[in-house]
Amino acid sequence: MSYLLTLTFVLTPAYTIKLNLMGLPTNLLMLWVVLVWTVFFIWLIAKKQLLHLRTAVRKCSKPVLIFISLFFLAGIISLFINGANKPKLGQFIVLFLQPISIFFISLYIFQQNPKTKTFLLSACYFLLAAAGLYAILQYFTLIGLPAAWWGNSVEPKRALSFFIHPNFYALSCAPLLAFLIPDVAEKIKNQKLEIGNWKFIATWIIGAVGLLLSFSRAGWLGLGIAGIIYLIVAADKKIRKLALYCAIILCIIILAVPNLQWRLRLPFHGEKSAVSRQSLWETGWKGIKESPILGLGLTGFSKNWERLNTDADLPETHNFPHNIFLDFWVETGLLGLISFIGLSAIFIYRGLRSRLPLPLGEGRGEGQAMLKLSAALFLIALISQGLIDNPYFKNDLAMVFWIVLALAI
Repeated sequence: MSYLLTLTFVLTPAYTIKLNLMGLPTNLLMLWVVLVWTVFFIWLIAKKQLLHLRTAVRKCSKPVLIFISLFFLAGIISLFINGANKPKLGQFIVLFLQPISIFFISLYIFQQNPKTKTFLLSACYFLLAAAGLYAILQYFTLIGLPAAWWGNSVEPKRALSFFIHPNFYALSCAPLLAFLIPDVAEKIKNQKLEIGNWKFIATWIIGAVGLLLSFSRAGWLGLGIAGIIYLIVAADKKIRKLALYCAIILCIIILAVPNLQWRLRLPFHGEKSAVSRQSLWETGWKGIKESPILGLGLTGFSKNWERLNTDADLPETHNFPHNIFLDFWVETGLLGLISFIGLSAIFIYRGLRSRLPLPLGEGRGEGQAMLKLSAALFLIALISQGLIDNPYFKNDLAMVFWIVLALAI
């Protein structure tokens, strides 16, 4: 079961592989989770472990369980607001039912085999390295890079790795890079700096370079804020000194590469992408004012786009307001917004209290202090990035969100 969960994590980008099953649109990740459900419950019944599953769930504190229940309830209500249909059911399954079920399955597997957490941490490095290597290859050779991202008058050249948009790539990798900061720091502080540690450090750097080449300012913002908070609350002098050197090198790179300079400066010169965010926020706020308690329901923003949008420069439909708080409010109502904020606040508070992390697999609790801090940084990056993007309402992002929360329990 440990390998099955680890594979689920690695396969999160597989949502991009679209399928049609008996006339119903689906994707590979969605079908994979159904397989995980089937194998898990057959195994659970065969081993007569149902009581152990209940014990694993009880490891969650009451506040966490309450907010999870409210979050799931908000999803159910949003499914039926303004009438249920196939697209809304699909959204409910991939954003609520499947990821929350994997959260509870993860809790059980972690209790039965704590080493699974180590597997998942390694899988995280692998995923970032694989995506980062492909992004670097794309950027410098154009292999697999759609012509729309080769650089033009609208967008600079941008890598998108295995994803369909550079921002989707950044939404996936920036929070994971933030999640791994404490583990990378512990490996750097290791006096021996063994070859195994260097491999992990190198894979994190490859992932960070991939994020840089995505030219996603939201991704840069999320990782940057998470890194600064780590330096303030948990880093020692060695890590802070190294971070200063890295910041100086990064500034030199930005000054030396015109595309990076312009990417940072353009929002202050009326760039279309930056201006469109304000338009999207205004449109999202209009939707919220129409239904401030229940919201517009799942897919409500996109369904009402033509009616709510007043910006002639944004003729194409947008699925979300591109602000995580507006996203939750307009799609899942006040209950969804409050439950998301409540869950995030609990895990961030607990994580930032764990300011003296232990390496995973060493010391008491299998390095649980480190994982709590890692989850807090993950959420900080996600929320910071989410101020100008949409970091939850995608199949892979929702799944990773709930697996990371399970790791921190």
